[in-house]
Amino acid sequence: MIRRQLLRTAGAVLAAVLAATGVQVATGSPASAARTVYYDASRAGEFRSTFDQAAQIWNGRVSNVRLVPRSPGNITIYVDSGWPRAQVYSLGSGRIWMGMTAVNQGYNRTRIATHEFGHILGLPDRRTGLCSDLMSGSSAPVSCTNANPSDAEASRVNQLFAGSAAAADVAGTYEEVTPFVVGGRPATENYPWMVYTSGCTGTLIKANWVVTAKHCPTPSSVRVGSVNRTSGGTVVRVIRAVNNPTIDVKLMQLASSVSYAPASIPTTSGAVGTATRIIGWGQTCAPRGCGSAPTVAHELDTSIVSDTRCLGINGRYEICTNNTNGNSGACYGDSGGPQVRRINGVWHLIGATSRAGNNNSTCATGPSIYGDLPSIRTWINSQVGGLPAAAV
Repeated sequence: MIRRQLLRTAGAVLAAVLAATGVQVATGSPASAARTVYYDASRAGEFRSTFDQAAQIWNGRVSNVRLVPRSPGNITIYVDSGWPRAQVYSLGSGRIWMGMTAVNQGYNRTRIATHEFGHILGLPDRRTGLCSDLMSGSSAPVSCTNANPSDAEASRVNQLFAGSAAAADVAGTYEEVTPFVVGGRPATENYPWMVYTSGCTGTLIKANWVVTAKHCPTPSSVRVGSVNRTSGGTVVRVIRAVNNPTIDVKLMQLASSVSYAPASIPTTSGAVGTATRIIGWGQTCAPRGCGSAPTVAHELDTSIVSDTRCLGINGRYEICTNNTNGNSGACYGDSGGPQVRRINGVWHLIGATSRAGNNNSTCATGPSIYGDLPSIRTWINSQVGGLPAAAV
């Protein structure tokens, strides 16, 4: 009897210790116990209810861990002006920041909160570009509102908290890298004329013709009609290339026509101050060689600025394009990609990404130079055997 009493006392002490560290012990079989992870959202301000909702989403999807509000907690949640991020101390313990930059760009608040909880629960970023993947983060379009972990993500968390999967390397800091085109966002539209050209970007201008930058290598094939460079659209062979004799523009003829709507080239690119958008698969950080291309193309809203702001520009045949907010613009991998402007609600192609306008190897430190496609429209028309009618 004394031995049984000692065991009960020891068990009670152990349960108290585990509870203090955020582990809830069931009175039945230990194998069925779920761990309780406490989160402190008292510093989350207007996002407190958002994190409560995110916690309930996780609680509805997993069985081996429960997220419960308490102050202090195993997880402390903050708000700042940067990008959302999580600092993981260990499985179920760390800090989260709800970054206002992503909120202000229109990313779904609940998806952000659920995503950052995912890091604390042991999940790394998976930049698949798919809205159905919670941990794809900002690689999914800004229009994505899915805040539910996929079956695979929920299963992984259950495995980690059941102890049936290794969790040794979950500690670390996970930050939503500013989505680039430097300073931009993942593509918000399924641009049918986007073309991935193996390290560069291009635009479909006719059913069997693509425009890109002359300095880009000519690939054996391209992917047309998808903002995802690894899937979707149509992969088609390139049979020849024609370089413009004056500026950094190249035309590539495809082996067969595709069914996607090409981008129309207008008769003029627009005056200084014209609002434009640039799109591409450029690297996701400003210094040269600092990162790889995103899976999903990124876009940035910008504008045409005075030629005097771009060094070495050929004003007759090139466009000087603003580096929005002084730190956003095209980068390596965006070369050849489209600069478009809206005319009567429709995107029209006015430029092809060429180079930096300040001779700086670090991206977005100054305006960028684009080939002015309307200025060479007659030449393009003669090479491709006729372009669709121009809008203006």
